[in-house]
Amino acid sequence: MANLIVIIPFFQREQAVLTRTLESIDRQTAFDSITEVVVIDDGSPINAEAELIGLPSRLRDKITIIKQENAGVSAARNTGLVYATSRADYVAFLDSDDIWFSEHISQMLLAFELGADFYFSNFYQPDQSIGAFERANQLDIEQQTKLQETLYQYQQDMTSQILGGNIIGTPTVAFNFSKYPELRFRENLYFAGEDYLFWLDIVQHQPIIIFNTQCNVRCEHGVNIFASATWGSMHLQQRIRDELLFRLQVLKSYQLTNETNQAVLSKILTSRKQFIQHALALLKRGQFQVIPLFTKTLLKDPKILSAIFN
Repeated sequence: MANLIVIIPFFQREQAVLTRTLESIDRQTAFDSITEVVVIDDGSPINAEAELIGLPSRLRDKITIIKQENAGVSAARNTGLVYATSRADYVAFLDSDDIWFSEHISQMLLAFELGADFYFSNFYQPDQSIGAFERANQLDIEQQTKLQETLYQYQQDMTSQILGGNIIGTPTVAFNFSKYPELRFRENLYFAGEDYLFWLDIVQHQPIIIFNTQCNVRCEHGVNIFASATWGSMHLQQRIRDELLFRLQVLKSYQLTNETNQAVLSKILTSRKQFIQHALALLKRGQFQVIPLFTKTLLKDPKILSAIFN
């Protein structure tokens, strides 16, 4: 039987969030197919071991906790991927504040049996009762090949899909790790884009992509490094920086259609303008710590200043 490892980066400020996530793993109809659950405690204020108290022994026996100093979600996932090397055939991602519905693993394994190299499913975003696929309205289902019930093989340009209307939710993803054991998340991106680049790296290998239109995952409330960035905060400035660097990396690393290339260039211009506008707002508030961040980003993208005149 193939080895399946679940990777969960963990950084939370409230108790029982991870416990709820782990309980959803215990409810999997294909629970026995999970080889190991690796929780990477990324300097979390909440102790990971304490979240295991009261869990069934059959689940606790599968859990390995790796502790590290806080380095961000990309570094945490990479720690899990390094651990999975030579241990896993397949890797599934789950965030520490999200839950899997009971058929998630069984549907995932069915996709792998049908030849998938990369799998993802529809999901519910926080406080939503309509699936993310339907809310985004960016997936042309008529262009895909139906395999079984709600499983489809993706047939279009996934690079353009990711960059133009991404429908891939990280806690729904699993992939054939034995085929891509060297792939890692970009650790220079902390607040945006790191997952998109990982999917794009896989897509360059022309994998068989199978997705599920059924919602098998629900994203819940917890520490959200993307959505928690608010106006007037350094956090938002850092997120805008990462969005900019992510898109610049896309232009450098991947072949794009003319349409997608133009769309990325347009978003880069928007990010540059936002970066300057928000930096000025921080300076007006006396938050001078934005200056080193601005300087470092300017060295990586000297064209930021040109956004002032556009």
